[in-house]
Amino acid sequence: MHKRYVRRAVLWTCMMAVVLGLGRAETAHAQKVGVVDLQAVLDQSTRGRSAKDRLRELGDRLQQEIKSKLEFKRQKEEELQKLQTEFRSQKDLLTEQARAAKDEDYRRRARELKRFIDDTNRFTEDSTQEFREREIRETQGLLLSVRKVVQEIGEREGYNLVLEGNENTAVVLYFNKAIDITPKIVQRFDQTPADQTLATPPATPSGKKR
Repeated sequence: MHKRYVRRAVLWTCMMAVVLGLGRAETAHAQKVGVVDLQAVLDQSTRGRSAKDRLRELGDRLQQEIKSKLEFKRQKEEELQKLQTEFRSQKDLLTEQARAAKDEDYRRRARELKRFIDDTNRFTEDSTQEFREREIRETQGLLLSVRKVVQEIGEREGYNLVLEGNENTAVVLYFNKAIDITPKIVQRFDQTPADQTLATPPATPSGKKR
């Protein structure tokens, strides 16, 4: 089994042990457990879709610019090939001075093309890395905001435990869909301005019941 799935299985086992422990410690109170699909929140929320659209537009612009550079490279390579063919066919008819001039022109264009190719390769590598880093930053920022929303709702509505998962997650064999609070999280997440940080509710003193 892949290490990632092993870790998730261990994590779920530990969390379920906590749930069972809470159940034994507070048998007089019904335990409230929720499940949230974080990926679904990102896919379904207005803020998540907006971030995905921004990244898609950025990716499209990057691809278009790379495509234009590659087309320019192709044209210049064809020009060089044509120039070389013409030079070879006319070589014996040209004077020494004319041959030297054409040879120098060809070498100059070849050097320019090589510099352009090197610049294009660097641009592609740097832009791709920058895009990936922005994608990571956007996703991490959204997930941080979603977790704050989950924490807020968990505190406000008295959840003992909120788990991350969905009905297709390999390590989750079954859960009652009634405990899936993903739609609630999506709604609250979209109600929160992107530039506003939710205040974390004060922790309940240990030993006190709600």
